[in-house]
Amino acid sequence: MTHPVLQFEELRKNAMNTGDVESFRELFDPAMIYRHSSGVVDNVTSYLEKLISKKVAYSNVSFSDVTVITPEGSHQSIALVMGLMRADVMRATGPDKIQSHYQATWHQVGSAWKLLAIHGAPIK
Repeated sequence: MTHPVLQFEELRKNAMNTGDVESFRELFDPAMIYRHSSGVVDNVTSYLEKLISKKVAYSNVSFSDVTVITPEGSHQSIALVMGLMRADVMRATGPDKIQSHYQATWHQVGSAWKLLAIHGAPIK
């Protein structure tokens, strides 16, 4: 069975590939924290500002080896999504290629899922 949160991970990947700030805004919980594989930490405001100002632009984003972990019992409103992310990134300092392990923490709000946290770790 495919977990419903994976539809929202696909929306996140599509928003990264297209730079769709409004889609990101819809996916993010207001308390969202994004720890990049570089160690840089963003909140919703700082992350969206980077996208709006084009200080960061993603392309060729792909997620693979994705696993969804949920708590046993009735607390199924939290999901951890773990996998590998590959992407081309254009930054103010120039182009870069990212390959990282990531863990995304999502929580269910009604029929939607909101991204609460991302933690990336570089692949060595």
